[in-house]
Amino acid sequence: MTSRVSLSLLAALFVGCAPAAAQGRVGLPSIPLPEEMRSLQSVGVPAEPGPIEQAPAIEEEELQEKIPALDLPSRPSGAKTGTQFLDSLEGLGRGAIDKRVLEEVLSGNVPAYQRTLTPITLAGESGAVATLHVMTDYLAIGSDENFIRMPMTSAAAQTICDELDMSLPTKKVVDEIYLQSKAKLPPSYIDGGPTEDELADFLFHHETLETRRKKAGFELGELLAGHKKDIVLSTRLRERHDRVAIYGWHKKDGTVIQPLSCKHSCRYADYSHGVRLVAQAMTIDDAPRRFSEVIGDLDEADIVSDEGPLTVREYPRTLP
Repeated sequence: MTSRVSLSLLAALFVGCAPAAAQGRVGLPSIPLPEEMRSLQSVGVPAEPGPIEQAPAIEEEELQEKIPALDLPSRPSGAKTGTQFLDSLEGLGRGAIDKRVLEEVLSGNVPAYQRTLTPITLAGESGAVATLHVMTDYLAIGSDENFIRMPMTSAAAQTICDELDMSLPTKKVVDEIYLQSKAKLPPSYIDGGPTEDELADFLFHHETLETRRKKAGFELGELLAGHKKDIVLSTRLRERHDRVAIYGWHKKDGTVIQPLSCKHSCRYADYSHGVRLVAQAMTIDDAPRRFSEVIGDLDEADIVSDEGPLTVREYPRTLP
């Protein structure tokens, strides 16, 4: 895994926005018994049993390896907190902000609670059942004690997906995350409407969410949903490759404030936008598959997409 984004990859953010186009059972060997044990068996006297061997204990480290997680380095000593990171962005333009986001995320400056992924299940019309592993919250920068859920462009989000073998979700996946989450927060919006790249709004919205999360008693690491709009993959991007698809902000009744929309430029990001990553490795009826292949498959796409197969399965990695 490439833990740090290359300089050439970061530099590309300032270039034009182009379109992405039954195993058999193995028997035990026959082992001859010693003469004295054969004689005992011949008269029906059971042989003295030997000590029962205990199965080797599973080390905690081995158990952790079996749980899907973000493939990131450990958080660096002295890394910026969420508020320190926001302060460092003051006066920067969109391309420079994305560059800083990539540097922090790929260096490992991500809260510990976000690193372990959680499973969700989805079903298709055929009855096939898929298991996906998703982030429990929207991608943040900082520590568990001081972090910021960070809005970013689709180009930055896609670059992070590439580096970590992840994907952005579909609309159906976002809906299922909300339905399967026990920790739900209502949409929280700032009067006056969205303000693009307004750092004060990023912080105000994040602090509002944290106040509501703590008041509701939801712990960090629970599958949390409803509090942000998602950057998603959509069939609409086939005609709007220079746009970003946004969906979500679920209300208590399951409806959304933000229907699927591609009205914003791929440079756009505001306080309400979040990035929730989905692991590429998934299963369908316990058979291993890859998310980016399934969403484009004519027979299986309906398991993870309610728009049919997607011909656009990733975003451009550059900004206009």
